[in-house]
This record gives sequence, structure tokens and C-alpha cells, in this order.
Amino acid sequence: MSERLDGLRVLTISAYDAEPALYWQHRFRDMFPGAQWTHIGLQPDHFSWRVRGNALRLAHHYADELGRGYDLIIVTSLVDLATLRGLAPKIIATPTLVYFYENPFSYSENNRSYGASDAQMTAMYTALASDQCIFNSRHNLSSFMSGIAAMVDKMPEEFPPGLVQQLLAKSVEIPLPLAEDVFADAQPASEQGSLRILWNHRWGFDKGPERLLAFVKKLDQSDLDAKLVLTGYRTQQIPLSMAEVENNHGRRIALSQYESDRQLYRARMANADVVLSTSRHDFQGIDVMEAAAMQCVPLLPDRLSYPEFFPDLPRYHSTPDIDNEANNAVALLRQWRDGGFPPAPDMTPYRIAALEQRYEAVIDSMLP
Repeated sequence: MSERLDGLRVLTISAYDAEPALYWQHRFRDMFPGAQWTHIGLQPDHFSWRVRGNALRLAHHYADELGRGYDLIIVTSLVDLATLRGLAPKIIATPTLVYFYENPFSYSENNRSYGASDAQMTAMYTALASDQCIFNSRHNLSSFMSGIAAMVDKMPEEFPPGLVQQLLAKSVEIPLPLAEDVFADAQPASEQGSLRILWNHRWGFDKGPERLLAFVKKLDQSDLDAKLVLTGYRTQQIPLSMAEVENNHGRRIALSQYESDRQLYRARMANADVVLSTSRHDFQGIDVMEAAAMQCVPLLPDRLSYPEFFPDLPRYHSTPDIDNEANNAVALLRQWRDGGFPPAPDMTPYRIAALEQRYEAVIDSMLP
């Protein structure tokens, strides 16, 4: 970290302080430990209300924090920055960076009832009100910009011309660094006995639980000796597909337990052979990337951000038909069993040391 950034007073704001928001905050602090960090955030509840009401709640509950002087403000894309600057005018002149670790234009159809259109408008206004935007992947950046273009085309009233170009001019794509602990003492898991397949995603509809269920059913019809390790965070509303996996396919489950303890979670990753994704939206795939750094071989669909981050890894063919897709995943796994597993991809390009200078350059360009 340069002396110019050392001692920087930084305020981070999250409108929905779920695990991904906490992860990016910690990585920013790891990159710039010499900065003076202050964080304000709202509990991850009532998504649609958070989208539209977060500026009012933040301004009311954190008036003291918002009234202090800062050199830089970093917000998530769900923060209603345009409204918050009106309600907390002392932050109007502070350089503000929006970090997009996801974007609402790629929310799955199951999430439409959770205020996706409101979230899309909020994210667009926040990007416009900011000084700089960072996206964690090319997939994230391109889906956001194409989503705005499609939304503008649907609007009955004319939007300002060149809106997408204006946003592109202040947007860059930099992956989020991985936590350093996944690079410590990582060893390939033993291939003796049952294959251990890690599914370490949040139990949300966007992570494709119905596709996981289809995969498990195809496993049951195969000759593969494989067990599931389910370690992801369990949402308040557990998808029926996940309940069916647990209740009807218990013989395929070696472990089903959310690991909140980081050391235990790392041990689960280290003991797995394969990390599986069935996701319908994933903007970087931190869960997969961490497991790959721990020497798990990713078993991934050919969609979302995965071709971008795992270009040389064989991926199973993605298709809207979940049974066909499950067949493709099981067939690739059988091919690996019979012909040898590929090596786990190299994740060192996503270490803090490899990325911090790119973040530093963006931040430095924003400072007076």
C-alpha cells in the first residue's frame, strides 16, 4: 500500500449485510490495512424493503457516522446512493466507489417477487451517482450494462442518450481477492474410497437446488461411488429441492451441516475431491474459487462467470433442461473417474498480492 493511501479514512456501506457483503469488506481491509475503516450496514432481512428503504434507514440510524469526514466511501450496489446523498449532504462531495459483487439485472426469475425491478433502478441510479464502479467479473459488468440497455428500451419515456457509455466510462472489472487462508497447506484430497463432492453454496433458489436434486438422482442411476458434502449457509426458506435431497437421498450425503467456523470449513474443502456448482447466477464464484485453491477440482456448468475464471477446465454443457444438464455433469464426472481427474486450477492470480495494485490504482485516481 502506498504512503498516499496509508491512513486514508474510508467508510464502507452495505444495504444488505449478508455473507458476500462481509467477505468483500474483509478483503478490502486485508488489501489496505493502513487505512482507517468505518463500516455501517443493515441486517440482511426483508429484501424488497431494503432495496427501496435503505437510504432512509441508513440516514436515520447512522447519522453520526455519516456526518464525519471521510476521504473515500465504498458502497455496495444495493445502497441507494443518490437518495442517501440527499439525506446525508455531508457525504455529497466525498469520492464514492460502488463495488458490484453482484447485480440485480441477472436475478433469477424466482426472485422477481423480491423487488428485482426496484433493485435494478436503485443500482442504476447508484452507479450514476458514484464517481467510480468496480465489477468483480466481466460477466457481472456485461450483464449489468446489457440489462440497463434493455430496460431503457422498454421505458415509455426517453432516457438521456449515451447512458450505457457514460457508465462504462467510469467502470472497471477487477476480481475480488480470495482470503489468504485458502492458500495455506492446501493438498489434493485422496482419490481412495468414495468421491467426496462438495456443494458449498448458500441454500438459495439462485444456486440451483433443483439442479442439485436432479444431479443426485442421476448419481443414483450411475455406477459412481460418490458422496455429497453440503456446507452452505441455510436460508430461512429452505427450498423444497434441498429438503428432498436430505430426506430422500441420505445415502448419498456424507455431511450436511453449515460450517460457520472458518477453520472447520477449510477442513471440509481440503477433504473434498470435487466442488460442484449448479448455480443459475454467480458473478465470480468465490465458493468455487476458494475450494479450487484448496485443490478441489471444480465441476461447473458452461455458463455465468465460470468460462471467464476457468477457461481451461472442462465444464459440463449447460442446458435449460435440468435432467439433461444433470446427465452432462454426471457424464463428465464419470469421464474424470475413468480417465483421470484434471488438476485443480491455479488460483494464485486471485491472491491479494496479485490484485491489490489494481485496486490501489483505481482508488488513487479518485483522490484529490
